[in-house]
Amino acid sequence: MNSSYLRFVLMSLLLIAVQVWVLSPVELFRVATPFVYPFVLMLLPLGANRSLLPILGFAIGGAIDVLGLTPGIHAAAMTLAAFVRYPLLQVLTDKEMPPSALPLYGTLRSGAIILMSLLLLIHHLALYLLVGATLHRDPYVLLSFAAGYGLSWLIGLILLFFFGTEPPHRS
Repeated sequence: MNSSYLRFVLMSLLLIAVQVWVLSPVELFRVATPFVYPFVLMLLPLGANRSLLPILGFAIGGAIDVLGLTPGIHAAAMTLAAFVRYPLLQVLTDKEMPPSALPLYGTLRSGAIILMSLLLLIHHLALYLLVGATLHRDPYVLLSFAAGYGLSWLIGLILLFFFGTEPPHRS
């Protein structure tokens, strides 16, 4: 098994567990819930199969829904984020990048931050539009969206720099 796909599977399982059992019950100031599981889309290689991305997004979001007892909103939001990953990468990457490279900070530099920000934004917009359709408190949903996106972006930025750096090579 390719090391990037092994990293993806292990980090998917870890981030799903952290999201369901640590981050979802936490609401910062009773407003912001961070959703960092869309970060696993950053751990797939640039040349990942386009038709496999929405399936993986649905599987990851579905696992969050099943474990978190939510009615499919995470699966829908993650499927959308996975669907738009490829067009975003087409805009942000060079054509001479190897398809096995990961879209992390070590490869894309500021493009990785833009990609992570856009994936989180699309995911959060879809998630909060689905939640906002059932809640009739628009100011609260907007405040929760802004605070949740900001906290998710901050945690995602930390993860991006943590995974984007390579360990020093031994001589």
